[in-house]
Order: sequence, then structure tokens, then C-alpha cells
Amino acid sequence: MNNSNERSETGDDDVREVFVTLLMEHRHRIYAFISKQLVNPADVEDVFQKTSVVLWKKMEQFDHDGSFFHWACGIAFHEVLNFLKAQRRSKLHFDSELMHLLAQEAAEEEELTQSRLTALRHCMSLLSERQQQILRRCYMGTDSITEVAEGLGRQRTALYKQLARLKQKLLGCIQKRVSVIGGES
Repeated sequence: MNNSNERSETGDDDVREVFVTLLMEHRHRIYAFISKQLVNPADVEDVFQKTSVVLWKKMEQFDHDGSFFHWACGIAFHEVLNFLKAQRRSKLHFDSELMHLLAQEAAEEEELTQSRLTALRHCMSLLSERQQQILRRCYMGTDSITEVAEGLGRQRTALYKQLARLKQKLLGCIQKRVSVIGGES
């Protein structure tokens, strides 16, 4: 009997760990989804907190074959509606049709953002290892452009020119990739 309880508790711990990992991975996107539907940042924070609690309570209902983000946004959408119903006495409130429209636009914007990130990853992989390293050092590292240029044995202005060319190349690649992906839909 003890072994069964231990296994059950371990399984619960695994579910909790996966849930917390998914929530941490998507928290900024869920917060952004909520913020696109509410005006006051304090209200956004309140609804995000309530959404997190509801997600925690319903974690067993999450279908791991589906998208955590979309499941969480469904719950967040209902929490926004609940919040707005409770705020009816406020001078500024939105009707449910507008809320559905805002939620749809937020979801579409999220999809576009994700397709751009996917395109960026693909386009980065097309660059040489040295070009990728330069971009990472300049944009993801803690060194200043001057320090990166010195580390590469180059002039700062030459590095700026190379960065401009790389950014232009990435932008063109991303736009082309996103338009191709968008055209397939």
C-alpha cells in the first residue's frame, strides 16, 4: 500500500513539475494575451494571478497532446470576461463581442510572433557559424560593441557595417519565410 502511495505522490510531483515548467515557459505570452484585452496594468496583473491559480487547480485537465498556451489562453479569456463582469460599474468596459474580437486578434498576433521566431531560427541557421557567433556576442552577450570588435581584431565601424548587413539579410529572409508560411495557410 505504501508503494502505491509513493508512486502516486511521485506521479503527482512529475505532473506538477511539468505544469510549472510549461507555465514558466509561457507566462510572458499569457500575460501579453491578457494585457491586450485590459486597459489597466494592475487589472492585468490581477487577472494573470487569478488565471495562474485556475490553471494550477485545473492542471490535471490539461491534455498533454495539445498546446499548453492555447489551453491557458482559453482559461485566461474566461478570467478576463469574469473580471469585466465584476467591473460593470466601471465607466470603461467592453462588451463580450469586442472581447472575442480582441482575443482573436491577440491569438493571431501571437501566431505571427511565433512564425517570425521560427523564421528567425531558420534564417540564423543559414548564416555561417562565425556570423552567428558575431550576432550572439553583439546581441545576447554582455560585451559592448567596442569590446566585441576588439575581441575580433576589427574596427568598431566595420563591425557596425557587418551587423547592419547581417540584420538586413535576416530581415529579408524572415519576411520571405513568413510570407511563404502565410501563403500555405
